[in-house]
This record gives sequence, structure tokens and C-alpha cells, in this order.
Amino acid sequence: MTMITEYNKKTLIKYFLNHRGFISGFELSAYLGVSTKTISRTIKKINEKSMDSPIIESKRGKGYRLNYQNYMSKEGIIENNNSNELTSVERRNEIVKQLLISSPQKQNINSVFGRFYISESLVSVDLRILRRMLLRYHLKLKRSNGYIWIEGEEVNIRKTITDLLVTDDVTSVNYFLQTNQQIQKQDASFVTRQINLIENSMKTEIPYPYNVNLFSHIYILIERYHNAGSLISDDYKLKPSEGKGVERDPHFLSICKKIIDNLNIYLNFKLPCVETYYLYQYLSSSRVLDEQVDIKEISDKLKHVTLFLMKEVSRNPKYQNLKGKSLFINLANHIKPMLKRLENNIKVKNSLLEQIILEYPELFRTVKRATLNVSNEFHLKKINDEEVGFLTVYFAQSLENLRPPINILIVCTTGFGTAQLLKAKIKKRFSELNIVNLVASHDLNDVLDSNPEVNLVVSTINIENVSPVPILVVSAMFTMEDQRLLEKKVDSIRKEMMI
Repeated sequence: MTMITEYNKKTLIKYFLNHRGFISGFELSAYLGVSTKTISRTIKKINEKSMDSPIIESKRGKGYRLNYQNYMSKEGIIENNNSNELTSVERRNEIVKQLLISSPQKQNINSVFGRFYISESLVSVDLRILRRMLLRYHLKLKRSNGYIWIEGEEVNIRKTITDLLVTDDVTSVNYFLQTNQQIQKQDASFVTRQINLIENSMKTEIPYPYNVNLFSHIYILIERYHNAGSLISDDYKLKPSEGKGVERDPHFLSICKKIIDNLNIYLNFKLPCVETYYLYQYLSSSRVLDEQVDIKEISDKLKHVTLFLMKEVSRNPKYQNLKGKSLFINLANHIKPMLKRLENNIKVKNSLLEQIILEYPELFRTVKRATLNVSNEFHLKKINDEEVGFLTVYFAQSLENLRPPINILIVCTTGFGTAQLLKAKIKKRFSELNIVNLVASHDLNDVLDSNPEVNLVVSTINIENVSPVPILVVSAMFTMEDQRLLEKKVDSIRKEMMI
């Protein structure tokens, strides 16, 4: 029951974030596939620790609405960090993090599970599920004589820790410095200073999600050496292809060496030389704000991959006009470091992925199919959904720039008077709307027949709708509620244009 509630809470919040105004309980229950009573209980659960300023407001006859200001000020309130109230998924995540950080050291099974106060049968269930999960990362969970531990290659252990550490909630490095995060604050502060040093050396800023990737890599490196000592043999030799890659950018390499020197001092331990290479992989796979692709100097591979992706997306008739220099440059700026990430098996976390899929479902599916063809055409590793989400945003941005104007007719009894007043108010508040004409109610059908480009009728009187064009009834005073309704309707029409 707890797991269902936690899922419902997070899903409800995400749905509210993508919809304006009040939403009926029936709509929410249909979206989640639960009863309206469950919706009511879930909302009560979200609000119970914020009764003075509820995160979700309710109004009889209208439904529910997210109070965005309250949500932003109390965003963490729907999460509970008490170990006794963790869901089974969160409990297993805590356990596997502890085992990964200390791997290959053995941990007493009672000390690992004791703080959760669960039965022996639940312990067995957790271990069985963790074994299956770790197998996906080519790791093994061992149990013997009252001890448990994880075995596997260091690169796979760090990758697993990264996936657990960098959740959807992480949108900046500052997240790790919050008091409610279960990480070592002294280590986190040191890592933050190193990222600042990297940015100062490069004279630019490393944006999300690349700064989070760098943070997690350095932080995990520190925790592994703190808890498990030397993990990589110092006589490890780079492959010839790896060595050539490092030589391509001596400036990046010098920055990485400086950071590793600082780590040696901080840990009071000399790290293996290969750690410089691992850090270089992350830095070279990151995108920095001031780094822009120069079309004249772009590599043939980057050019061909970018153009091929654009061509594949444009096969969908709805997106056939998504082209041009601006889109090409935006995509190339992302794809350039993405190719290095694919080569180095580095993944980035996209905290907006679910919202992107919710906002642009067909565009996301189209881009995803296109990336599969890109991988096949250029013999690349599969491009995951996190990357597809970022690529979708660039196409969506181009789509927004191409979007046609919303054409509206304003209707009143005579076509004058109140219509003129309403026109002035709409033009002032919605400058992007194209007002085709002011129409008397009895002339509406004829005007619609001669103006097929009209997307919406805004009327001050109730009129029978005999055409497929939607009609929105507002007051001549165009109140705040009228403005909200028009904004919601315009958003809905734009989404239909993009679907």
C-alpha cells in the first residue's frame, strides 16, 4: 500500500505540473487508473504535513489544482527520509549503496538490515531482488556465514553507484550539499570546489546534467577509496586507442591531472594514473556553455550523424518542416559530447524525462525511432531514453518556433460595442493571437465558412456550436478567470497542432 501511495503522489504531482488550472477527480483517476477515493486519499496524504498552506487545493465543482508557490517552497515535504517509513524500493537502494561503497569488503548481514526492523523472510526477498538487479550491471551479490558482499569489476561498481546516487530529483550540484542528503558533507564540499576549479580553468560554466555527472564521478571515487582502499592496480595500462584519445586535448588533460593531484593530497594516497584517464572521459564527454560547434570545422562524422537524425525525424509528416541551421547547430552541440559518452559508456540523467514524454509523446517516440536508425547506420551503441529526451527538446524548440498563429474570431450580439472592448483586452494580454474579425452572432456561420483558418471563437454570449471550431464563452470585462480559461484553451489548441 505504501509503495502504491508513493507512486501515486509522485505521479499526481508530475501530472499537475504539466496541466494548468483545476483538474477533476475523474480525470485524475482515469490517468492513474485508480478510484476517485484513492485520488482524494493521496491528495490528503500530500497535504497532511502542510495543512497551513496546502500543496494541492480543492474546490467543489471544479476539482483539484496545484498551488505552485506552496509546492516550490515545500517540495521535499512529499518525501520522507525516516528509515522506518522507507518503501521497500528505497530500503533496497539504501542497502545496495552501502554494499557497493564498501565492495569487496564483507558486511555483517544483521548490521546491514537491522536498522530497518524487517523479518527474515523480507530479508530473503530483498536479497533475491538485489541479485537480479546487480546482474544487469555484471555484478554478483554473495552471502556466506552471516555476511554479504558484492563482487565485480570496479568500473561496473561505480556505474551502479552513479545510477543510484543521481536520481530524478538531482538537478544541480547544490542538491548534494543539502542537509537532508545522506552523503559525506566534507567530501561533497571538496568535490564542489574541484568542479569550480575545472570551470575556472576552462573559463566557462559546466551546465546540468554534466556538472552532476562530474560531481558523482569524483565523489564516488573518494568514497570508494575511503571505504575500500586501492581498487585499481597502479600498473594498469591504457589501450592504444585510449591513449590517443587523451592526447587529442592537452588542455583537458592538464586540468584532470591537477584535480587528481588535489585528490591525492585530500585522500593522503596516490591514486593510480588511470584515474586521470577516467576523469578525462567524463570531462571530454561534457558540454560546456561557451563551447559551440563551428560549422566550418565540424567533423564529417558529427555532420553526418546530425543530418541523418534530422532526416529520420522529418520522415514523420508532422515534423517534415523541422530543419535549418539553428536546429542543426543545437543538435550538433549536444551530439558531439554524446558520441563520446556512447564511446565511454557514460550516461547522463535527465530529470525532465517524464515531463518531456508527457508534453511531447509523439515527438519523443519519433526521435527515439530515429536514434535507433542512427545507431544502426553509424554502428553506435544504443542511445538511451535520457539522451533521446534531450534531443527531443531541441526538436520541440524548433517546432515551437515554427508554430502557426492561433486565429480567433470575437463574437458578440452586434459585432461592435462589447466586441471592440474585448478585442482591446485580448490584444493587450495575448499579443500572439491573431484576431481575424469581430462578428455579430447571427453572421458567425457564414464568417467561419469563408475563414477556414480560424482556430477558436471567443464569444460574449452563449451560441449554438454548429461547426468543428471550438467556442469559448467569456465576459466582456475579460476577468482573470476568463484570461486563465483562454490561456488554457490556446495551450490545448497548440498541443493539438503539434500532435
